[in-house]
Amino acid sequence: MFRSNVDVEILEANSDRECTFYADYLVQQIRSTATKNLQGRTVEERIKNINAELDLLIRKKKAPKNFATQMTTAFAATQLPHSYFRWIDKLDSRLCHWLWCYLKKHTLDKDQENADQGIHRSLKRLSSQPFLIEKDSNADRHTDILNAFYHSELDAKQQQDLLDTLKSMWFEIEEDTSVTSWLEDNNLAQWQWAYSYLQNVKTRPLPLAWTSHKDSEKRDIVIATIDLSNNQDRKALLIDKMKKAWSQKKFREKSNGKKPYSISMTQNTKQKLNALAEENELKINEMVEQLIQNEYQRRNPSA
Repeated sequence: MFRSNVDVEILEANSDRECTFYADYLVQQIRSTATKNLQGRTVEERIKNINAELDLLIRKKKAPKNFATQMTTAFAATQLPHSYFRWIDKLDSRLCHWLWCYLKKHTLDKDQENADQGIHRSLKRLSSQPFLIEKDSNADRHTDILNAFYHSELDAKQQQDLLDTLKSMWFEIEEDTSVTSWLEDNNLAQWQWAYSYLQNVKTRPLPLAWTSHKDSEKRDIVIATIDLSNNQDRKALLIDKMKKAWSQKKFREKSNGKKPYSISMTQNTKQKLNALAEENELKINEMVEQLIQNEYQRRNPSA
């Protein structure tokens, strides 16, 4: 533990990249800096040693007391401008859900199978710290996404390249409205059913984006789960099966236990049946059912 002067700011660092910047900045700006004192095996150890060296330089009056502020300001100037993140609209729930879950999956996943391939290599260098705690608002998810980049080991150019790739991925996902247009507004029963349907898929199931007991979140979860699938054929097949299953469910509910039957009749009889149905303002099947019920009641008055 180093001794710090009163009223002297302490540096904090979220990445090895940030530590490297502060160490290089000290060496470049203060010639008497002892480079060997700035090393460390972890980010925590490195920033502790940098602070100790800075404290020593300040006590020897070789650096001003506000030098930590100068260093953090200089580092902030190397970060990617906020304008590059403008396409990530915090008011767009679908976008925030997809991107937050996608980054969480690839930064926390310990599977190194694709770690050295293209986008996966960059994703592994983002900070996973923001995704350790679940968030329930777009504003919080938006902040996490920015921090994953700003606290990462990627420099500004690498961050920009990764953002461009993610943006292209999102625009392609956003064009597919097969689920968003199918899920009805304010239909909690449908959202709950779709959520349960995804949970019960046995063949090549999609892991839910997140789980919740709140019906109000089920629509967002279903959409995010589908959006996170990177297999277009598999996704299209699942959506088609889900829609058909929902239609069958609605048909069964509408039928209310009724089953279709076919009977043969002459054209003349059919015309008479149509006339009776029109006169009673009933559908054909309702007219037939009424005639049968009435005749049965006439024959069996006590039934």
